[in-house]
Amino acid sequence: MNIQEKFEEYDTNRDGFIELDELKTGLGIEEDEAKKLFEQFDENKDGKLDFEEFKHLMLKREFDVFDLNNDGKLQLNELMEGYKMEEEAAKKIIAKYDDNKDGCLQFDEFRRWLHDVFLQNEFNHFDSSKDGFLQPDELKTGYRLEEDAITKIFKEFDSNSDGKLDFNEFYKWQVTEEFKKFDKNNDGQLDKDEIMSGLRCDEKEAKEFIVKYDKDNDGTIDLNEWYGVWKI
Repeated sequence: MNIQEKFEEYDTNRDGFIELDELKTGLGIEEDEAKKLFEQFDENKDGKLDFEEFKHLMLKREFDVFDLNNDGKLQLNELMEGYKMEEEAAKKIIAKYDDNKDGCLQFDEFRRWLHDVFLQNEFNHFDSSKDGFLQPDELKTGYRLEEDAITKIFKEFDSNSDGKLDFNEFYKWQVTEEFKKFDKNNDGQLDKDEIMSGLRCDEKEAKEFIVKYDKDNDGTIDLNEWYGVWKI
């Protein structure tokens, strides 16, 4: 599922948000069901879904549909059936993203896998020359950035100074930008509330996330620990 394309498809008035009627029409559901989804995923309660809220909704719906036995995990056979993939491909995904080594994907592991898929698709889309790199003009066009912003990005993330971003450099830039968006008070740390807001998870999930990735045990996630989440 290409969530960016779905978002653009559902956003019929092109205002950058998904309203109740747009969600109802896009998903082909009744108004009562659409309202329930808004109650669950309209995190800031502004009556519309921004892209991150919409992405969380779509990922959770997809996960729940493929979780055939409703145990909160995607088993090997569920991943294969849901995505119509060969067993070997499904095994590789589980091997890479199954952090707790229980042989399946829980929602946070599933979300991390599709996060990586989304960024790879985005990289490929903006790589108009198809040379496996993002040149400054491709980045500028794709993200509608000013020249000084491009210069700053390349200075920080073009680690080998070759004047272009490979996927790993692009990936680190995107993960860093996500951290900055989540860090509402700009203190360089993600606390429980910021993780709840950024990842659209509940308090229990946020606490478990911190316990899992907080290497210095200060109760927050700093940028280096955030890189650890994404295996950078």
